[in-house]
Amino acid sequence: MTVAACFCVGIGFVLGVLAQQTWKKKTEEPKIVKWAAMKHLEKLNPTEEQRRAFEPKIDAAIVEVETFKAEAMRGVWDLIDRVADGIDAELTPEQKVKWAEIRPKRPE
Repeated sequence: MTVAACFCVGIGFVLGVLAQQTWKKKTEEPKIVKWAAMKHLEKLNPTEEQRRAFEPKIDAAIVEVETFKAEAMRGVWDLIDRVADGIDAELTPEQKVKWAEIRPKRPE
């Protein structure tokens, strides 16, 4: 009975982690962000005219955030590349062969 309970807890934990990761990815989608922002603004009971005025502001903010995230990721990969190049300079020829296989690679 204890084994079955532990198994169920383990399965529940794994499913919970997977569900959380899926939700996190989903909430990063621009259309979900826009929906959430508009839903939040509904608490103000805006007029239809105000809703129409909010949308382009939210759209522009989402574009700006996406641009910022892309720039940040380029900066992160520039840092990773600099560190990896520094490590590469310290390696023996045999280690360089292995390093070429395991070195972090910039996503395309």
